[in-house]
Formats: sequence, C-alpha cells, structure tokens
Amino acid sequence: MKKLHKTAGVHHVFFADDLGIASVFQTLKSRLSGPCNQHVSLFYCSLNGQHNFQKELNLLQQHFPCQLFVIYHSKEFVGHCILQQDDIEAVINANTMPQMNFTISGNESFAHTIKEL
Repeated sequence: MKKLHKTAGVHHVFFADDLGIASVFQTLKSRLSGPCNQHVSLFYCSLNGQHNFQKELNLLQQHFPCQLFVIYHSKEFVGHCILQQDDIEAVINANTMPQMNFTISGNESFAHTIKEL
C-alpha cells in the first residue's frame, strides 16, 4: 500500500441537512483555511429551501473559488431531502486529490439515507 505524504492533497466531502450545517460549517471553514492542497465539497440539503448558511457559503466560495464547491438541494419528499446518486458520483469522479474524507452531519434519517447512497 502506498503511504501518503503529509502534504498530499485531501478532498473533504461534507453532507449536511438543516440540523447538521451549523456543526459542519466550522469544520468546513477550518479545512479551507488550512493548507491550499485541500478541496471541500458540500452537499447542503434544506427541507424548507431556506439554506440558512447560504450567504456565508457564497462569501467563502468567492474567497476560495478553486477549493470550495457547494451543491444546494431543497426538494422535499415525505419529509426527506433527496440527493441524487449521480450528483454524488460526479463529485467523486471529478476528484483530483489522492485522498478523500467524507463527513455526514444531520438528523438520523438523513445520515442513514446518505450512507445508503
């Protein structure tokens, strides 16, 4: 197995719903302010379509246009926000970093759905 050098790039992929975005946001900012060899993707799912952190995320995207990618979802279906598997696969397939790290933050139902995808 190839051992990754400490400076090897990492692509952090976050999945958050309305409940989990507050706890993920600080970690997301921390990853962006770290070494430049990190990419961050966020799948942000909001049942009410309000995306409470959208203004902050837009500012971060302007400041880190090559490092931060945010995908907003607001489709409600029986109380669940549905992410499309092909959206997730596109982010994974477009990855250019040698290492990926996945974080899921949200209610139990949301976390279960993401794990299944």
